[in-house]
Amino acid sequence: MFNKPEELIMAILFAIWVGLTYCAAAYATGASAKYVLLITGFTALWSVASFLLWQAGRVSGLYPVLAGAWVACWWPWLDWFALRGVVATGSDVLVVVKPWYASWWFKLTLSALPIIGGYVYQWRKSQKPRFN
Repeated sequence: MFNKPEELIMAILFAIWVGLTYCAAAYATGASAKYVLLITGFTALWSVASFLLWQAGRVSGLYPVLAGAWVACWWPWLDWFALRGVVATGSDVLVVVKPWYASWWFKLTLSALPIIGGYVYQWRKSQKPRFN
């Protein structure tokens, strides 16, 4: 699997990225352990998928999709942010209506922005005239 030195370097960088994500989710945001582990697990899954795509050489046009998927890794933080007042009071209340920032349409829009922006950037970059 790690036949080349750059593969080992990338694997170490991805492991560091997952560790930094854990630190950011745990200490910077103050989310509860359940949501920190969800964010870290999703980021680890994203890192493994990104590494395997990079290793196979199929990541060249998928950078925007990977950026959108990375944003989706942080969706549990929005749920924690919406429910932190309910959990802090210790009441067992079923929240039927979540705030707008914890709704699926907002999460999908948030993940679609880097995808659309990345592909627009790639398209604009390919449309520039090149002078020889």
